Amino acid sequence: MSIAPVYLPNTILSPHTCDELCDLSWLAGLLEGEGTFSTTRTQGHNYPVLKLTMCTEDVVSKAASLLAAPSVIRKEPEREGWSPSYVAVLSGSDAAEWMRRLRVFMGHRRTEAIDAALSRYHPIRLVDPPETCVVPGCSEPHRGRGLCHKHYMMWSRDKAKGRAARIAPLR
Repeated sequence: MSIAPVYLPNTILSPHTCDELCDLSWLAGLLEGEGTFSTTRTQGHNYPVLKLTMCTEDVVSKAASLLAAPSVIRKEPEREGWSPSYVAVLSGSDAAEWMRRLRVFMGHRRTEAIDAALSRYHPIRLVDPPETCVVPGCSEPHRGRGLCHKHYMMWSRDKAKGRAARIAPLR
């Protein structure tokens, strides 16, 4: 597909000369009009969700590529005579990062939606995990919540059985 260059006074923009700021601006404009910024609740935790749904596959594919979304899903039309729609979804920490990045470009309504989604998000993954278990005297590699496999399983079993945990994880 060939896209004609856009002519501005003393400037020529084309897909071949568009830099990161140009792509970010295009994405922000698209999501301002067609994007959804929300949260989903899974296993007691809220995760931000950035979603784009449109009937134009190439536009959704380009946005998904810029966002590094895992895929573009085709949804069949709900009624006869309607066009299929295409959906790109990003969730969790990747969605939160994009929301923070795009927020300054958004209007009032989208900014409020982003703020609401981010205010409910409290990631359960460690941002900077330790290399080894945090239990004193243990030098096994970290597996989850700052604990090695053995200590994580001890903590997990205590929690599952409703007992006081013998080990305190980082999160």
